[in-house]
Amino acid sequence: MQDITLVLNTAEKRVQFALFRAGSMLCAEDWLAQRGGTELLAPALRHACARLGFTPAAIGRIACVAGPGNFTGLRIGLTTASALARAVHARQAGINYLQCLAANAPAREGEEVLVLTNARQGLAYGARFRADEAGLPVPMGRTFLLPLPPLPEGFLPGSPAFVLGSAVNSNLECLRQALPASTRILTGDAAIPTPASLAAMERTIRWELEDQSDIPPLYMRDCDAVENLDAIARAQGRTPEIAHQELKRLTHASLTLVED
Repeated sequence: MQDITLVLNTAEKRVQFALFRAGSMLCAEDWLAQRGGTELLAPALRHACARLGFTPAAIGRIACVAGPGNFTGLRIGLTTASALARAVHARQAGINYLQCLAANAPAREGEEVLVLTNARQGLAYGARFRADEAGLPVPMGRTFLLPLPPLPEGFLPGSPAFVLGSAVNSNLECLRQALPASTRILTGDAAIPTPASLAAMERTIRWELEDQSDIPPLYMRDCDAVENLDAIARAQGRTPEIAHQELKRLTHASLTLVED
């Protein structure tokens, strides 16, 4: 029986997964994704299932963080979810990374949580959330990109009760000056989703509306290779125009499935 739920997160510098049965956590693993770290995901997942006494075929639901975050990390997590779902015929559903982090804040009903994470090159991903009656974060508008530091003038029409995320850790003094004195700035491990916050986001998914369709990624900016494509093309002795044409051809080409 496919009664196991898998939750995956590879949005920033860490790889995380957790396995649940009937809402109870069976195990959770978390490691820093240094060189080769993300390649450990599939073997680690297989070993975890073996230790728990079942095979990956018991996984019937897969919730994976869709973004925003590191381009390569997101691709590995989403590709793992897609491949596993095809292999075991599991349902898939996407999770917003910033909402997972917002669930780390001990917010009470009605309190606002601001999440800011690093997007590189002087940018940050951001989103606002308001806690519902259960303390779970509900989005207030869309996820956005903003330059940081400094915090743009007029960015804070209200007073968030909490602010957290990787961009908070790296821009602490800037944010202390810009945020109201009443705002609690959460640093350190608050910038890493806990197994409890991942579980909370999984519980908000309406699984009856999901199927085996691939999870659409939430990309807020191009990967570094695309942004640096002109320089890469010139270094290879090619013109940027031809490089962009080839990229468009490759990314829009139809896939042909070959069956044995």
